[in-house]
Amino acid sequence: MPGNRRLTKKTIKGKDNLHPSSRKAGQLQRVHLRAAKLDHRAKIRQSISSQKLERPLFFLHSLPSSHPLSLPALRELITDVYLARHDARISELEGQRRSGRPKDKELIDLEEIKKREQAEWETGIEVPDLTHGPTVKILFGLQDSSTSLQQSHLDLLRHIRLFKDDPDTVLVTREGKWDKMGFGVEEGQEPRGSDVVMDA
Repeated sequence: MPGNRRLTKKTIKGKDNLHPSSRKAGQLQRVHLRAAKLDHRAKIRQSISSQKLERPLFFLHSLPSSHPLSLPALRELITDVYLARHDARISELEGQRRSGRPKDKELIDLEEIKKREQAEWETGIEVPDLTHGPTVKILFGLQDSSTSLQQSHLDLLRHIRLFKDDPDTVLVTREGKWDKMGFGVEEGQEPRGSDVVMDA
């Protein structure tokens, strides 16, 4: 009956001076391949997690106080600050580029991010609902206590989708579990009116 014990580099004995075609050399090669594959998967998971946290982190650090923003103020934050956050660096890199030279990788990446986010703003961009009292309190509490935003915190926050050419429509995409934190709905917060639509 074949053993199901998983070999590791540490458990393989006599690793030095192995013949390239030996059984132990094959085992060692498979261990290295498995370790490289696990490392690659871990990097992918970390990258995905970082991307999911990037936008909430921006809005967390943009909060001026624990008071919710008005809808026009949130839209202004998106257009004038969030979508423009890479403009200065893009201009700097463009100024450094010699005529006829290919674009720097950083410049290409930033331009791609800007293009993608502008397209998202046209069709509907999802952001933490900074007009929602409990969501703002959670974010400001993290900021005030210098607590790092974690993936688990995102489930607590209400998220909405806003549209560039439809300033009155607010689509609730994720209700969030803010009520589990003991926050009640503040007067005047809910409902927001006929402009609030639950995403099906």
